[in-house]
Amino acid sequence: MGLIVDVAGKSGNSNDGNTSRRFFADHEQSASITGIDVNLVFRFRIILEAISSGFKINIETFKEYASETEKLYVQLYQWHPMSSTIHKILRHGAEVISSALLPIGQLSEEAAEARNKHFRDYRLNYFRKFSREACNLDVINRLLLTLDPLITGMRQKLKRKTQPFHKDTLKLLLPAVPPTTSDPESDTGLCSDNKDMQ
Repeated sequence: MGLIVDVAGKSGNSNDGNTSRRFFADHEQSASITGIDVNLVFRFRIILEAISSGFKINIETFKEYASETEKLYVQLYQWHPMSSTIHKILRHGAEVISSALLPIGQLSEEAAEARNKHFRDYRLNYFRKFSREACNLDVINRLLLTLDPLITGMRQKLKRKTQPFHKDTLKLLLPAVPPTTSDPESDTGLCSDNKDMQ
């Protein structure tokens, strides 16, 4: 698997998102190495994929799936107390998902962590260092500059490798709603004649 979980990484903690994705990607091997039930590891993989997907989750289906997973955990490992994180996801995850304004995967810390890297680079290379006030002003100006939609729209998009979701994960997600198409004849706010464009 290529995972080193008992040695601290360069960030000080080896338990990050990439480590968990690699661990759950091959759930059979992970289960055989750790001695945990294969079905339980697989179910945690599906739950992790669903909540980190960034798509809307079917709350009732998720609640039922999480409840079944919780029962399986208690049945198999009643001698080991459930961690608070697992308890929160399995018992209260559906409530959190239903009360969130955005899909739960869009509320992750990944964007903030990536922004910290940019912030350090900007502060080291672009800011005035003779005054804290000038430095903070430069921070705000640089962040506003990099958040400008016109400028970010000109950037070349980075290609990301994405893996397709497992079919069981897709069952937990709500289907995408196709955009409604409007009749161009009925749109009165748009130019109706070519002469309007001249």
